Amino acid sequence: MIKGICHLSQIPLRANPKSSSEMVSQLLFGETYLIIEQREEWSLIRMDFDGYEGWVSKSSINLIDSSGINAKDYIQTDLVLHSVNKFTNQPLISSIGSEFTDVINSDNRHNILDLAKLFLGTPYLWGGRHFSGIDCSGFVQVVYKCMAIQLPRDASQQQKKGKPIAFKDLSEGDLVFFESNNCVTHVGIFIADGQIIHSHGMVRIDKLNKDGIFNSQTGEQSHVYHSSKRLR
Repeated sequence: MIKGICHLSQIPLRANPKSSSEMVSQLLFGETYLIIEQREEWSLIRMDFDGYEGWVSKSSINLIDSSGINAKDYIQTDLVLHSVNKFTNQPLISSIGSEFTDVINSDNRHNILDLAKLFLGTPYLWGGRHFSGIDCSGFVQVVYKCMAIQLPRDASQQQKKGKPIAFKDLSEGDLVFFESNNCVTHVGIFIADGQIIHSHGMVRIDKLNKDGIFNSQTGEQSHVYHSSKRLR
């Protein structure tokens, strides 16, 4: 069993073993993975956190002794943290959701909406989980990771978790899912007073009703409601 750890601020996972392939997700600093296949200049890895698989350039692989992997002492709750990279001894700018084996000073936010709002204005990026760019399910996954709740990577997978909630019973922090052609394609976090925070173009707050999401600036509907789940 060959194990590795993300030793950079972020590492892209690609759908296929080539740099032109789409990014399907990202590793964040400190996240570990299993190497399950090696092909020329690429390695197929499986993330320990959510089981997600993707191809990583061998130049980004950092091997570790699997017997030395311990539970992380700290999951970063600051949007950005400036520290020293223990692997390179160089300055590191890490993102919320990164993992450290050394205790790092933090304000330890534990309110889910405070955490979610740190991302406001972050641009949408397909496959992103980082403050520089994030997609809808990556946004939800990282925010809940900071609450010590583990979710799978994609919206359709996340929809299978938690307790079903009627729209009228939604409360702060519940997940709301949206569909296209009868498939779950989008997710966001409910805010009180008929609002939702989600990543669409950028992380933003929009209006929500039982039909779906309505753009707060244009008033036009952008997503069709599917279901809601409660995780806590």
